[in-house]
Amino acid sequence: MDFSTVFELVDDDRSNRLTALTLTVTLLLLAFTTFDLAKLNNEVRGLVEGENTWELSFDLESMTYTETTILADGEQRQFDFEIEPGQISDGYRVGEILITISYTETSGIPFDPPDSVYANIIQTSMEAQWSDENTTLSGSSNDASDITLKLLTYPDFDGQAQNITALNEYQALQDWVMDGFGIGTCSVSVELQTQSAPFTNDGDEEITINVEVISFKVNANRV
Repeated sequence: MDFSTVFELVDDDRSNRLTALTLTVTLLLLAFTTFDLAKLNNEVRGLVEGENTWELSFDLESMTYTETTILADGEQRQFDFEIEPGQISDGYRVGEILITISYTETSGIPFDPPDSVYANIIQTSMEAQWSDENTTLSGSSNDASDITLKLLTYPDFDGQAQNITALNEYQALQDWVMDGFGIGTCSVSVELQTQSAPFTNDGDEEITINVEVISFKVNANRV
């Protein structure tokens, strides 16, 4: 057999350098491809085996409604606050509604005792966790301290970061992207019963109702 042509190629320095360069590039590409395939295989195995832990964190926003009014002795009045979808930022859901009723003794009469105030969140058609143990629908005060009420709207929301196990990011977020909760009318009923010192007449009181709507956007990061 005639190997003269092969020997001529081997004896050519230029051809040798080109061949070496080609082999080096080929080996590098093969190494990178092998590394990517191994990494992809590990990720696929993690997905299949469900061994993925995700940290869920919450970006919070709030908006506030405030109404101040004067109630007469024995008067009970309902205050309605409308929460509409357009008031909530894109990608956010309403997590809870916090209501504070405050008042002070404003009669100016010496030794006049503080009045009694009773407040309730009235159940409406709003989608919310009305029977949740973290919901506080009623409260009262007879010493001029604030009355604090709370309506949890989104299921299990507390605003705290948490870790969960899920196959992927989509599954990790599924419980936190439902729409409709906390949208609608939030109604608060307030009643005043004045307390007067002897030989005095305290017939009304100034009441302030502060409604804070807390909304959230969830983030999922693999850990």
